[in-house]
Amino acid sequence: MTLRLLSGFFLTLSILIGPKIFVSSYLGCTQPSLNTTVFENIKNNGACTLLRKVCADDGMLVTFDETFLADNLTRASPYGELEQQTGLWNFPALGGSNSDALVGHQARSFVPIRPATRMEASPHLQRPVFSVCTLPVIMTTDWPYNMWEVFAQLASIADVYFRQKGMIDKLATLVLATPDDLGTTAFHHVLLSPYSKYPIISFGELSSRPFRDQRVQWSREGYHVSCFDQAVLCKLHGFPQGVMPTVQTILDQISPYLPEDPMEFGRSAPGTDSVPVSSDTTLRVLVEARAGPARNIKNLAEIMDACEEANRRGFHAGVFQRVSCKVLNTGDTPTLHGPERFYTTVASVRSAHVLVAVHGAGATNCFFMEAENGGTALLEIRPCGFGTKYCGWPDAYMQARLRDAGYPIRAFVYNVEDPQQCHPSDYEAQARSSPGGRPLAAGDDMLARDQHITLKPGPFMAMLAHVGSLLRNTSAWDDAQRRGRTHGYAVPEGLVLGPLCVKDMQAHLAQGATLIRA
Repeated sequence: MTLRLLSGFFLTLSILIGPKIFVSSYLGCTQPSLNTTVFENIKNNGACTLLRKVCADDGMLVTFDETFLADNLTRASPYGELEQQTGLWNFPALGGSNSDALVGHQARSFVPIRPATRMEASPHLQRPVFSVCTLPVIMTTDWPYNMWEVFAQLASIADVYFRQKGMIDKLATLVLATPDDLGTTAFHHVLLSPYSKYPIISFGELSSRPFRDQRVQWSREGYHVSCFDQAVLCKLHGFPQGVMPTVQTILDQISPYLPEDPMEFGRSAPGTDSVPVSSDTTLRVLVEARAGPARNIKNLAEIMDACEEANRRGFHAGVFQRVSCKVLNTGDTPTLHGPERFYTTVASVRSAHVLVAVHGAGATNCFFMEAENGGTALLEIRPCGFGTKYCGWPDAYMQARLRDAGYPIRAFVYNVEDPQQCHPSDYEAQARSSPGGRPLAAGDDMLARDQHITLKPGPFMAMLAHVGSLLRNTSAWDDAQRRGRTHGYAVPEGLVLGPLCVKDMQAHLAQGATLIRA
């Protein structure tokens, strides 16, 4: 029997019995705070259950709480409520395949739980030691691999219930119950970083069988613990607040890690001071570069050239006297990946006036833009039919959230309604070329959404000029909204200005709509 003092916080008693080592711990720690009265409030946005004397083992929770043991069948069981802790999810396929359109919807994921038995095979379950220092908060949510859903739902719920209402403090360990033992992403780590001093982990990491003295960063003990005096299991979904308060909490957390002007928009020369985005009279435009088999701007280089040419000829739009366009790559590279890539993306959009993004979760980055004086905007591109025939779907996302927040970042939509500028996604083209193969499972709305785009430079630059003319000018913005001229439609003749969801373009033109021939 040996005694060891670790980190000045706990005393560990190691007992060697035969070939196995069983460790029990007396820990002099500050216990994480837990306010279970908040559970009642969370019922508006899911449900949370308190578990006592529980271990995480190989993808499962094993309860040692005598109230729920199998030989005590007259007591209440938590299993009925725990059955609610399931989540909808799409399989995050390799190569950026569009699992949504290819019906990547999987069976609901959940965290299995069972009572302990006298036949446990794992040593840490045979003689469990229940940590009072580490409090796992195990979270199931819908669509965990969609950045927008995690941002608007899970992070916002954490901001309201964890931070504002004080369900937990930052000493709790956040655990995302990712399905099929899949891992966490950079956006999980960054968006949830304000709510714990420890890095978020997956349930697979928590429930993996530890080797002796395995060091980890997520526990109060500093090593892998598997059994807990208390744990919380939650299904979290819904929209308890607008996005902007959550954004501010996240920005307060990550600001020290953001590089300064990584796109070098504001520097006239290397080594010079950067001009703030709020005062620069060069319209800074970031165009998101997508990868994968759907929704790509196929002629991105041509658009960059057109932007440079417009600047050479003399670009003018409201207060802006020049224009600068740059490509925003958000994918990992060997030299920039994980949270550092995410921080660079955030810093990039914060240095821009306009973020151009094809409809999708990548447009979520717009919420990180500077929101001062109506000087920044999202320009969302929608392929043929997706902003007209099927407009109800896209209208419910970024544009609606920015509208509901009072347009701190102004929202513009560029609806491509010229068949020459729209092309089938890779998966649709492949299916059409193999008529005897597997039929397409995607609906017509998904096929419309996932089209590739080849933008005509003239109408697109005209739309950028229109957007620029309405930034830093509240009266012009209000007038454009009132007259239904905030959004654009790329038609064969050029650019038509109008409100959202113009379904009959000929009737719209007949009523006096503005047509900019470009």
